[in-house]
Formats: sequence, C-alpha cells, structure tokens
Amino acid sequence: MRLKNKVSRRYNDFLALHELLMLTYPYRIIPSLPPKKTVNVDKEFIEERRRSLKRYLQILCRHPTIYDTDIIKFFLTFQGTSCGDNMKATYKNILDEFSSEPRSSLNSSDNIEKYGEDSDGIQMFRTSQIHISSLHQQFNQIRGCLKSINEKKFKNANDFTNIEKALQTLGSDSTSIDRWATGPNDYWPTIQIGLGNLPVEINAISERINEQYKRDDEVISDHLDMLIELLQGYKDLCKRFEDALQSEQKAIQKANNQQKRSSSITDTSSKNDNNLEMIEKRNRHALQCVKIETQLVYANLEAFVYILSSLGNSQCKGSSDLLNIWKSFANKISQLGQNYITKSPIDRMNTIGLRK
Repeated sequence: MRLKNKVSRRYNDFLALHELLMLTYPYRIIPSLPPKKTVNVDKEFIEERRRSLKRYLQILCRHPTIYDTDIIKFFLTFQGTSCGDNMKATYKNILDEFSSEPRSSLNSSDNIEKYGEDSDGIQMFRTSQIHISSLHQQFNQIRGCLKSINEKKFKNANDFTNIEKALQTLGSDSTSIDRWATGPNDYWPTIQIGLGNLPVEINAISERINEQYKRDDEVISDHLDMLIELLQGYKDLCKRFEDALQSEQKAIQKANNQQKRSSSITDTSSKNDNNLEMIEKRNRHALQCVKIETQLVYANLEAFVYILSSLGNSQCKGSSDLLNIWKSFANKISQLGQNYITKSPIDRMNTIGLRK
C-alpha cells in the first residue's frame, strides 16, 4: 500500500486504532503503544513518543495480514477531525478475524484433518515461545549496552566542545608576562601563538563524534527498537493465546460437569457440545494465526544482521574520520615544539608577551 497524502494524528487516534485492531485481530502481533504522559511533558518525551508511534505504524504497515485492512486504510487516509472517534463509529460492529471467516472454511476437510495436529502444534508453539522470549531478553540487553555507549559519545562530543572553547581562550590570552615570572624559560609565550590553531581540529572531533552519535542513535531507535517491539508484540500475543487455551480447558471442564449432573437432558448436552466445538474451532484458528506470526518473527530476525552491519560501518567511518583529524592535531602539536626548538636566542628574547 503506497499513500502519498499527509495526515496528522493525535495520540488518542492511535489509541482508537489499537483498540480496534486488538478486537479484530486478537491472535496477530499488535505492538504496544508508548505510554501517554500527562504531566511534566518535555520536548525529549514528545520526540521519543513520536518515534515510538512511527515504529508502531511501520510494524503494522509491514504486517502481511493487517497492512491492507480497511481499518489501516481509514487511519492513514481520513482527512477530517477526530479520526479516532470517526474510526470507532465506522467500525463499531466489525467482527473479529475468526468470526468474519466463512463458515464453510471452518468446516472444511482441511480443517478436520488438522485437528489431530493441535497437540503437536501447541508443543512447537511453546518451544518457539521460550526461544523468542530469550531472543527478546538478549536483544534488550544489547540495546541497553548500545544506548549507554552512545550516551557516552554524546557526552564526549560536549566535552570536546568545552576543550575547544578553553583552547580558544588560551590562544587569545593577551596577558603580558614578565621575565620575573618566567625566568629564562620562554616556552609558554612561544607556543601560545600556535594554540589558536588547535580549536579547528577539536571542533572537527566534536562534530564527527556527534555525527556518529546520531547515526548510531538512528540505528538503535529506528531499527533495533522496532525489532524488539515486534518481539514484545509476539510475547503479548503468546499471553493472549495461553489465556484462550486456559479458557478452553475451563469450558471443557464445566461442560463435563454439567453433563454429569444432567445427562438425561439432551438439549443441554447438545448446546454444550456446540459451544465446545465453537471454542475448539476458535482456538484452532488462533493456533494457525500464532504459527504464521511465529514465522513472521523469525523472518524479521534478518534485520538484526542489518543492525549489526550498520553499527559496524558507523564505527569504521567514525574511527577513520577521527584518525585523520587526530593526525592533523598531532602534527600541529609537534610543530609547536619544533618552532620553539628552531627559534634563535634573539627570537626567543623578543617573544611576544615577554618584557625584560
């Protein structure tokens, strides 16, 4: 789906979208929304929430089942005010994915043949659930480390900016120094002249570090965070599916107890059988959805290689840029010392800032 129009959406519009999707697609990966903060809202929080909502939409718009639904199209194209309210009013009677399937497909021979595979499918689901939960934990740990490293880069960039200002102050210092203070050593007044050239390199170092910080932050926030949120959405899906399985077991137990108490009442028994059959069909549908969503998660794990590659390339570029700048800086420092060594005694006596 490619849409060229531009629309504005408020947080409450996303909230309405999320509620509708959870009702319509309870057994699909629906990522969590960022929290709605009502007090002490600052620019940093607003920007972080904007990026989080962008990732939320990207996950939905890349989902093979959800991306082309009427609900998503409405959310992305509605031009009036109160998108969320209008969306809820438009789809207030919408059925969930299971209920909207044709009855014939639920009773097909393919479905019947798969009934015996349910226990195997649930076992494989639980194995995948544990593995993906472990991946989610490790990715989160990596994210925390990368965030910490990147925050240090941001601080380093600011520190080099402060060094630049200090060097500028030193280089432009016009304090007149007496021989009484320096004695025969006129080294400082000699090199002070050259200090004014060093802030150029220090400023460049600060800029390169800041650029690398932004590159890495983009990789972390726009790619790694999205992968982690996809896995978190899968974990939430697993919880909903587990709840559905527990509800099925409770319904079976309740029906069995009712049959024991009223085995002579055929109408009640028939009604219970119908209810159980519908619950079983719904859970088989849920298991099939979870299987597809599990495959979707594993297919998206290739993004992790892209993330690591992007971080590696960023480190290479940053290190290469800094190496060249530091070489230039080292040459200037070396030249400062060389200038003093090559000065004649007369030149040293006439160094600017020294008085006999």
